[in-house]
Amino acid sequence: MVMRPLATLYEQALLKEDTGVIREPPASFSSKTGLPDERTLQLYLLEGKFGDVFTDDQGRKIRILDYGEWNKTAGPDFLHAHLRIDEELVTGDIELDTFPEDWERHGHGSNPAFNNVALHLVCKTGRQTWFTRNARHERISMVAIPDELLCSARICLPVHEPAQLCRYAEQLAAVTAERLEQLLLSAAAYRFQVKHRRHAERLKHACPEQVLYEHLAETLGYHANKNAMLHLALRVPLHALREYPEALLFGAAGFLVPVLPDSCTPEAIRYHKTLWEQWWPLREQFELSPERTFPWTLSGNRPANHPQRRVGALSVIAADFTTFHHICTPHKIKELAAYLSALRHPYWSYHATLPSSPSRVAMTLMGKDRIREFIVNHILPSDGTEEAWNMFLSLKTGAAAGKIAAIHQRLLGMRKDAHLFMTRAWHHQALLQIHEDLCFREGCTTCNLV
Repeated sequence: MVMRPLATLYEQALLKEDTGVIREPPASFSSKTGLPDERTLQLYLLEGKFGDVFTDDQGRKIRILDYGEWNKTAGPDFLHAHLRIDEELVTGDIELDTFPEDWERHGHGSNPAFNNVALHLVCKTGRQTWFTRNARHERISMVAIPDELLCSARICLPVHEPAQLCRYAEQLAAVTAERLEQLLLSAAAYRFQVKHRRHAERLKHACPEQVLYEHLAETLGYHANKNAMLHLALRVPLHALREYPEALLFGAAGFLVPVLPDSCTPEAIRYHKTLWEQWWPLREQFELSPERTFPWTLSGNRPANHPQRRVGALSVIAADFTTFHHICTPHKIKELAAYLSALRHPYWSYHATLPSSPSRVAMTLMGKDRIREFIVNHILPSDGTEEAWNMFLSLKTGAAAGKIAAIHQRLLGMRKDAHLFMTRAWHHQALLQIHEDLCFREGCTTCNLV
């Protein structure tokens, strides 16, 4: 089954004949609630979701060659970045704001700490022309990230509430199984290619080992904490974890305190003390200021999915990363699955959090669903070959998550053979892609699914 023609088929159906680019987002996208917080926007910038070539407000071509240091304290978001402005090489800081006016709202224009800013990135421009100036009254290049990039990065909140049943449900129920499979295959192939392109984009700014480490952290974060875990992997890069990876990750994550409550078990107190003593000499270099701390979601998770356990799992793999990296290829996915299933930690295999009581039975650090998601979302698409695509098509899947089950019901709920289109990992990926492109973003009024 050839992947690229299938992906092209879906893309052409999505774009139709009226446009060769991603559709303009709805007008309501410009509301403040249409974008995530600036901390997450910084993360997307580092991931390459916005690209690295822009045109500033003076018509000059801006290329970000190196993002520099992601600031951990007050001041500009990225320090000592390397840019090319037209043909001139420039070293300076980068500030990323939601709106141009945030520059003055946040007091940057009168703050000398922002005098070295060479690029002011914004997501939304107002009706009036805006000039960004520093405390020395020098004009700073401002770039508005194009709407189509913001929309294609899939960071806006939903504008449309999908109907309980797709308006084409009857037509989808009437098409042949072969035609439906072709539709789903093309959507899955398109998603596979998009993931591969994003992986390649990230490789422009980071080594393969670091990118793999980021993918792992994101997967371990589940849905609620995947951004926070990715933040952590960027704030504490792989090369910094040569010594005391566990203490460094837990300390940077903000999970270590000078003294644990007396209610904690002696085992927890001993474990925490060891981490704290290793973290203390590293604290000044890696600790974040309060306004830049990680956006952890601590409620609504199963105990086994608490972010402290996720960081524990990440630290175990980071300590043995050479072995892990060696088996992260399509040819060794069975070996990779066995390796991740066998992960153990003397504390985190039996505890949900630092203060929690021990479990009588060992808990897996990375369950089968997470391992499958890691392979489906990262290992195979990162490779991007036809061989990886065919392996992707062969992967079976477990029970559908609530979101996927709801999408399946909405689109295919009137088909008697609907259950046949939920058995493979690519079925799930196809349904997610159709939901994001049509149900979630465009709504039923403009959908051209069939």
